[in-house]
Amino acid sequence: MTIVMAVARRAVPDPALVLAVLGLVAVGLVMIRAATMPDPRGLSSDTVRQILYGVVGAVGLFGASRLHVGVLRRLAPLIYLGSVASLILVLALGAEEFGARRWIALGPITVQPSEFAKIATVIAVAAYAAEREPSVKFTLVTLGLALLPMALVLVEPDLGTTLVLGAAWVALVVTWGVSGRVLGGMAALGVSMLPIAFAGVPDYQRERINVFLHPDRDPLGSGFTIRQVEIALGSGGVSGQGIDGAPSALDGVATRASDFAFAQLAEQMGLIGALVVLLLFALVAWRGLEAALHSPDRFGRMLAGGLTATIVLQALMHMAVNTRLFPATGIPLPFVSTGGSALVGMCISAGLILAVASHRPTQIHDLWRER
Repeated sequence: MTIVMAVARRAVPDPALVLAVLGLVAVGLVMIRAATMPDPRGLSSDTVRQILYGVVGAVGLFGASRLHVGVLRRLAPLIYLGSVASLILVLALGAEEFGARRWIALGPITVQPSEFAKIATVIAVAAYAAEREPSVKFTLVTLGLALLPMALVLVEPDLGTTLVLGAAWVALVVTWGVSGRVLGGMAALGVSMLPIAFAGVPDYQRERINVFLHPDRDPLGSGFTIRQVEIALGSGGVSGQGIDGAPSALDGVATRASDFAFAQLAEQMGLIGALVVLLLFALVAWRGLEAALHSPDRFGRMLAGGLTATIVLQALMHMAVNTRLFPATGIPLPFVSTGGSALVGMCISAGLILAVASHRPTQIHDLWRER
């Protein structure tokens, strides 16, 4: 029995993490189906597309879980350079939508390189730091590795992904063991530069900040979306309005199933549905941190910790925007929101966490000896 369990563990290193991811994807499909198909029968084109992306994501998850982290570590420079090249390519040749240039069209599908840049940046920083002891010099190098993709993504513009990349870097260097004094000094420097950074904030983002600070501002214009989001959250109640395609407060919001997915599912499934989603993300956080803590080497620890932080912090940021705790930024809810690149990228991230979890000191041949 022990041997059978060990074989099963190698096939699926962490079933709880896989179930949490599949649960979030399932919740997302239900939300998208109800939001995009008024008729309770049949499936909308958005739902069918998300199912197909989910299949690709599942392949990516289980494929990534079979990778050897040592091979991934050696390929880190190529992965990073390829990601940076794709970000440059999207700025030069990318398709524009909603005033942003974030996508590369490949026939009938579009790919968003910034979603995969999150993974590449975590891999590159983890690979560099794993071979060195924390110091101010090496910390600045890791910051440079993160700043390059952050700058390219910010130009698109995509403030939400930029913030996620920055948060992932902080999580990585904390996992690395950088002292609080160094981090505090860098944080103080960053705060001192905020006035300069704010001077470069585009007008549309300034308006979002104004709406965040003054919710009653322009209720039929720039303040319409956040007003409808608040109505949706309040109307969900405990059990929700249902998933039968009933009229929604977010019917006039184009990004209801992506940037405001949490508000949409809270309206449909109520407080119960929202708590289920929170619990599933808590499970992802727990299993990801367990994989990091039990990793036999620094690279695995930083890789699992960084990717877990990327998933969880992005989820928290999305929820903060949806509950008006943070100014509006276009950022999807991992595994739940519409978007093929976002879903596939997050599934690959979960797969890499599984790859770290599978490389534990105890191997099957050790169990044979114990028998």
